[in-house]
Amino acid sequence: MCSGRVDPLFVIEAFRNGADAVMVGGCKLGECKYLEGNFQALIMAEMVRNLLRLIGIREERFTLEWVSSAEPARLVEDMKKFMLKVKDLGPLGSAEGLSREDLKFYLDSAILVCQNMQVRTTYGNIAKEIKKMQDFSLDLMKQKVEEKLLPQLKTRLYEIEVKALIQDGPKSLDFLASKTRASVEELNPILSKLVKS
Repeated sequence: MCSGRVDPLFVIEAFRNGADAVMVGGCKLGECKYLEGNFQALIMAEMVRNLLRLIGIREERFTLEWVSSAEPARLVEDMKKFMLKVKDLGPLGSAEGLSREDLKFYLDSAILVCQNMQVRTTYGNIAKEIKKMQDFSLDLMKQKVEEKLLPQLKTRLYEIEVKALIQDGPKSLDFLASKTRASVEELNPILSKLVKS
């Protein structure tokens, strides 16, 4: 499959299913037989890295590597280097200081964010916009993800986490802020919206 077809959901599901790390490999930039597939993978990678940071998982556990099909030895070397880095990090959650229960909570929440239609639409629109501009620079992709997608990732993630946390009864604002890693200012509109609904 083309690296451009790797959905952020696939990466997060791999972590939820027990992977300590995820490597996505693609054709070298400019050599994709689908023309822009690997550039779309760059957008996916930016979304994944942002989401991992938000849920407290070290982004070093995810990598995107470019290699030609004529370079099998390089692919093997890239994989060895990545596996050594992951070995140093240890099992998923340990380097992050997360309990199994917290790790499951954050990954389950991230899965729901990846499935959210507003997030998916924004993600797709960024890819369309960059394709239309024909500017595949990493700086532009990072900028677009930060401007358009990151605020939505935060809002959806915090909504999902707060709803899950208050299912069994009210919680203090301090508890919600510490568990979601959101500021009180970020949580207030979410709590107001929940009270109204």
